[in-house]
Amino acid sequence: MSDFSYGLNTSTIRPASPREKIEITSKAGYDAIELWISDVDEHVKQGGTVSDLRKMLDDLSLDRPSMISLSGFYIADEAGWKKGLDECKRRLQMAADLGIRRIVASPPGDVVERSLAIDRYGQLLEVSLTYNVPASVEFLGFVKGINTLEEAWAICAGPGNPEATLTPDIWHIFRGGTNLATLDKIPADHISCFHWNDAPSNIPREKQTDADRVYPGDGIMPLADIANQLRAKGWTGCLTLELFNPSYWKENPLDVAKTGLRKMKESVAKK
Repeated sequence: MSDFSYGLNTSTIRPASPREKIEITSKAGYDAIELWISDVDEHVKQGGTVSDLRKMLDDLSLDRPSMISLSGFYIADEAGWKKGLDECKRRLQMAADLGIRRIVASPPGDVVERSLAIDRYGQLLEVSLTYNVPASVEFLGFVKGINTLEEAWAICAGPGNPEATLTPDIWHIFRGGTNLATLDKIPADHISCFHWNDAPSNIPREKQTDADRVYPGDGIMPLADIANQLRAKGWTGCLTLELFNPSYWKENPLDVAKTGLRKMKESVAKK
């Protein structure tokens, strides 16, 4: 029995329709799916409903540990904060209706004062708990502010809420220059799912973009060592394949999903 579960983030097979993404995730053999809000909005725009997506997920027994994402809440201006929070509430209701367990809270592109970030995340977390879909701190390696695991953990721990978590990502750890020793300091129950991917060796770190991500094991990150760090702290959550590589989008999406799952499992195999 595996010590991790495996999920597919739907960005990995982006050209497929929302229903196709769900079908492919199941057919490829994943335990879980990580949908985007845009997937559901697209489905509804095409005449579908949130409830029929929920039924499809239930019928296929796909776990839903996380969803992408909430944004627009790290704002000092009260009017801007309220506007951002209103949209977050819409997304939280959608996530709740789909049976999502947690939802990623994405950072802005610019620098934000840590005290403000902690305050706004703390407030957002309290709101998200009323929907039973706790918000999880995300860091993005290419933004100016919240771009490392160290910074994300400071924000996550700041409110002192036991429901606070963060969502790490292998490529963002690389891109932002995170010290991997930081992972050892984070308790297992404060980690949501873990976005699993890899960073290529032929492009300088500071010049890499989302489109450069590659399958786990096809890059330079010490994935087996990171998996062992997670095992050492007793974390048994979901590793989610999240790629934005246009070359993969041109391939058969089911083949991409199957290849990704195989490479994920190989990358964390115990030696």
